[in-house]
Amino acid sequence: MKRHGLFVGLSLLLAVSTVGSILFAPSVSRLRAIPAYARLIYSKQSPDNLLSVFPNLGQSADFTTRPEGSRVAESAVLQRSWFRWFENYPLSIATVPFGGRERRDTWVAVSELGGPAALALRWRLMLFPPEGVSPARPYAVWPVWKMEHPSFPSWVRVRFAITEGLLICSVSSDSHDIYRLLDTADGRAASRVH
Repeated sequence: MKRHGLFVGLSLLLAVSTVGSILFAPSVSRLRAIPAYARLIYSKQSPDNLLSVFPNLGQSADFTTRPEGSRVAESAVLQRSWFRWFENYPLSIATVPFGGRERRDTWVAVSELGGPAALALRWRLMLFPPEGVSPARPYAVWPVWKMEHPSFPSWVRVRFAITEGLLICSVSSDSHDIYRLLDTADGRAASRVH
């Protein structure tokens, strides 16, 4: 009986500490994932004004000519709802001269989601990814996703990952740039956090 009580007590303690660490983990600075030599373009606590520039995000050119119940219309609404997920979280955007295959700068977007939101988004992406999003090669324990769309230029590689409270996204000509950003977030390279 004592063993059973001890087992139940330790199990409850483990469950409470796990849930507590997810819900009450300290927030991580979004600048932690941006390399020290990056050019910071935008960094705000509330990105509402930036997101308002994209009111028609997810609409393809033929969106208005299709019936409301069509697959294109449903896809556009889904993409907008995924994009709006981030409107309440701090956001930073920067360019980084990684010098990929085509010598283009990498565009980096980092959002501070916080523990519960990051965990919820990670599960949502694993179970119900939006159209055009699929898993890529992971980085250590962090899953990485790629986004592909016919409207993207041929050189564009969009990769993103969700780490401890951060959504890190790279848009570049080199699909490996996301791994460099994750190295920076993990402290293996100098970041903008002093």
